[in-house]
Amino acid sequence: MSFLKQLLTPFVEFEDDKKKELPKQSKPAAGPAPPIQPGITPADENAHHPLITDNNSPVLAAGQTPTYSPGGTIAGPLPEHEQYFEKLIDEANAKNPLFQGTDFKEFIDSKVDIDDITDEGLKYRTAYNVLKSTGLTKEKLMSTGQEYLNIIGRDLNAFQSAHSQKFKKEVGQKEILIQKKAEELQAVTQRINALKKEINQLTQEINLTTDKLNITKNSFLLAGENKQNQIQTELEKIVRYF
Repeated sequence: MSFLKQLLTPFVEFEDDKKKELPKQSKPAAGPAPPIQPGITPADENAHHPLITDNNSPVLAAGQTPTYSPGGTIAGPLPEHEQYFEKLIDEANAKNPLFQGTDFKEFIDSKVDIDDITDEGLKYRTAYNVLKSTGLTKEKLMSTGQEYLNIIGRDLNAFQSAHSQKFKKEVGQKEILIQKKAEELQAVTQRINALKKEINQLTQEINLTTDKLNITKNSFLLAGENKQNQIQTELEKIVRYF
């Protein structure tokens, strides 16, 4: 029997495992609640997430620039966020009693050691059969994989609750302030328009009064000059005739 046939022979275990009844204590954990969508996250003053409430660094670290698709959406996560979830899984695997022994994570990691197998199905079955001797079963593989999903789901929800709280605190308050300033600006604009109207009215009154006063002044001065001329003419005649 060839080495390849020796690897393929145990693959029937996957089919045999399907016939086994899942023990009650090994039932896959309930699926994670759908992540709360941005904009509808309920306000929670006690919401906490390490990347939000324990992080004093800028929103984007120096040198980090997200890439965007032609549609304007973010095309891929930042490296620090990918590393965060890797660390989250690593810590859960190391500290959570549910993941004692060989489980989903060790199964996924083991596939890296057999990357030279190009057939994906063969790679999965090979990894499973290698780890089966350490106590890994399909039930444990599925249940621990589901629990890793739950851990990520809970973390996503915690992040969005904390993000919503921070958004409300740092952005929402400024939006309220902008609204207040806009109302003040509207009031000032109305006052400016009222002052402009008053200035225009006063300007018209000034022009009208100025015209009247100038007419009076010019008429009076002209009348005085005319009278002076009349008297001067009479004085010249008296001198000439007498």
